[in-house]
Amino acid sequence: MLLPLTVGFVAGLTLGSFLPLLPTTILAVLILLLATLVVLEGRGLLLPEKSHLFYGSLLVGVVYWTMATGDGKGARLLQAAGEGPVRITGRVVEPVRQAPGRMVLVVGDLTIEHQSGAEPVEGRLRVTWRKPDRSLGQGDRISLVGRVREPAGLVNPGGFHYEAFLERKGIEAVLSLSGPGQVFLLARPLSLSRWGWWRNVDDWRDRIRRAAIADLTGPALGLFIGLMIGEQGYIDPEVRDAFMVTGTVHILSISGSHLGLVALLGFVGIKQACRALPSAWLLSLSRHVTSTRLAALGTVIPVTFYTLLAGSDIATVRALIMILVFLLAVWLGRAEQLLLALAAAALLILGLDPQALYDISFQLSFLSVLTIALLVHWYLRKEEDREAEADPSYSPFRRMASAWIKPFALVTGGVTLATLPLVAYYFNQIAWMGLVCNFLVVPLAGVLLVPLGLVSVLWLLVSGSETLPLVFLQQSLLDWSVQLVRWMARMPGGEWHVASPPIPAILAYFALLVVAGRPEGKYWIRWGCAMGALLLLLWWGWSPRQAPEKSSVRVTFLDVGQGDACLIELPDGQTVLIDAGAQYDQLDMGRAVVGPYLWDLGIRRLDHVIGTHPQLDHIGGLPWILEKFEVGRFWSNGVPREEPFYQRLLHALQNTRVTESKALQGIPILEAGGCRMVVLNPPPEGRGAESAINQPSSLFSSASTGTKLNNASVVTQLDCGPHSFLFAADLETEGLLRMKDPAASQPIQVVKVPHHGARSSLAPAWIHTLKPEVAVISVGRRNPYGHPSPQVLAAYAQEEARLYRTDRDGAVVVTGSLADRG
Repeated sequence: MLLPLTVGFVAGLTLGSFLPLLPTTILAVLILLLATLVVLEGRGLLLPEKSHLFYGSLLVGVVYWTMATGDGKGARLLQAAGEGPVRITGRVVEPVRQAPGRMVLVVGDLTIEHQSGAEPVEGRLRVTWRKPDRSLGQGDRISLVGRVREPAGLVNPGGFHYEAFLERKGIEAVLSLSGPGQVFLLARPLSLSRWGWWRNVDDWRDRIRRAAIADLTGPALGLFIGLMIGEQGYIDPEVRDAFMVTGTVHILSISGSHLGLVALLGFVGIKQACRALPSAWLLSLSRHVTSTRLAALGTVIPVTFYTLLAGSDIATVRALIMILVFLLAVWLGRAEQLLLALAAAALLILGLDPQALYDISFQLSFLSVLTIALLVHWYLRKEEDREAEADPSYSPFRRMASAWIKPFALVTGGVTLATLPLVAYYFNQIAWMGLVCNFLVVPLAGVLLVPLGLVSVLWLLVSGSETLPLVFLQQSLLDWSVQLVRWMARMPGGEWHVASPPIPAILAYFALLVVAGRPEGKYWIRWGCAMGALLLLLWWGWSPRQAPEKSSVRVTFLDVGQGDACLIELPDGQTVLIDAGAQYDQLDMGRAVVGPYLWDLGIRRLDHVIGTHPQLDHIGGLPWILEKFEVGRFWSNGVPREEPFYQRLLHALQNTRVTESKALQGIPILEAGGCRMVVLNPPPEGRGAESAINQPSSLFSSASTGTKLNNASVVTQLDCGPHSFLFAADLETEGLLRMKDPAASQPIQVVKVPHHGARSSLAPAWIHTLKPEVAVISVGRRNPYGHPSPQVLAAYAQEEARLYRTDRDGAVVVTGSLADRG
């Protein structure tokens, strides 16, 4: 009865999440399900008890989602804080997350101080403190001053929803601080209190982190911290990419697989230790408890300790719940009923946190464990395999292959195939190499890296030492592991990016796998379903191009925050990318926004890439794009700079052997398919551009650097049939008035407003001459520059242009047909 109860409850939560959007459709689905159950009962294909249990739990799931996910707390927090800086006191209520030069706190029990007094408010606040000067831990009472903001992420088709991510974590508002002395410690919790226990755990984690930073170097440092305390901030993005390509990214953090390995080693070790006891002791012990039960009980200690080291992250706690429920089943003598234990764990997890249903860590962990349970159930039914393990006539290698290698290969392959659609959906990648690489990396992590790390961490905490033991051995093993993964990631064809599969296709894939794996099904039906699943995989791997109609041009202004990124798709299939946003320590717009959007459209080649001018918010994301996509030609204004982001661009051009072309006024970028794209700025040397182009790089450190670079921006005009687009980059007023009149060619329909709508780029006469129908401003939310300027907005409104802003509207997509105007 537990299985229909779980399936119904999960289905109810799913329907409940769509209830605000599709109330009529949800009602129709419920009625259809009821009618289907009645028909199945009437034909004797479904027991009435299971039918009633399924439908009842489905209704409970719908209602429970609606009640448990109601909002409003964040609005009260934001309303109480207001717009200006306020003093806030509160308690750190989650483990502190750290990265080089950054600390992230989640603060609850909030009180906001006003002139009229202190006001307690509900909700949780996420505080990002850059360049911190003190250590903090869970349970600390703190005070700070800052501006509370509503969470706001980037809004792009198929992109990551930052607000929903924080909402699932119960966080209603965010605040950023920078510099020492910004957060004051008011009090630490008492050692014997509830918060004092968690503060001690954070002290453990801080000692481990400091010891690792002092003793380990390079990628080994990030890998060790990720494996031992679950923090990802010290892992180099290039290392993470290598693990992602090889399908072993789950190794980088404390996840369900790590807890499972610790549980397996602990269970087997305790059971073998019991069997090694003297016969008299073993007999005496068996009168009270079996070795299996004792192993199940003893395994709780290492997996719980490992979870605490991970900071009791939500995803790790969910994995712990699954393992504890399974250990309980072992204690009760129901170890073979793994599916029922998994169903009970799912009910417990979703009952505590219904929004976990849409958390990728829960989906991947649960799906992996479910796959393992089904495979174990199927494998145990294979009588010949069990006989092979016990037959003494088999060679030791054959017995080992039957007892260990074959099950491991079965589990690794099955989990890879089962999780492949979710990895493709969330990460735009088919990590087919995981079928091979996990054979090497998982045993390496489970048998060497994790056990050795846990022993060293335990010694560090017990002995009071400030140095990790066996540092040389750990550094060597960690470095060797990273080099192994990097070597495998460089194999030709290993990195295969795809478009995110549609959800109906994912559901169809799982249904086909289930039918294909049923041993009692007809052979031809199972074979046909297996071939259907394979065809879906091949389709996803191909990811055909989703181009506009052959007679249409499509221009997408992506939301990359405070920066520019624009994709042009021409009727003949050519693609042009203008800029790719910024690149910060933890966020590369090329990696996070531009690349996934291109993959979702099936674009793997860019015919032209234009870096309008060497400023971080325009070309910061281009190096990653150049390295991951085939690029036909790269255009720039030729202005050199010494800054690291520009040097990364040069390095990427050298590595990919893409030729850099200088874009000057009058040079055509392309002429094909009824479209022509020409450069309008900067002007050729000797015609007013010397001050912008021919200055030594040392002069770019002056206060006027921004203006000179902006006025040297590559500005282009695209004419496609009756449609005309102007991409004005960051040109300022002087450059706008100097630039060739774009209206001399044909009226401009769409203009990318220069310089994010800055006051310094306001030229009312130029706007009046242009008379655009549509004006698009690429600008970041709550940017510190005050963009866009009210005067700029008023100037375009006066010309009756339809105004779109990426900070308000998200990505803006403009499509025009060459046959018709509009």
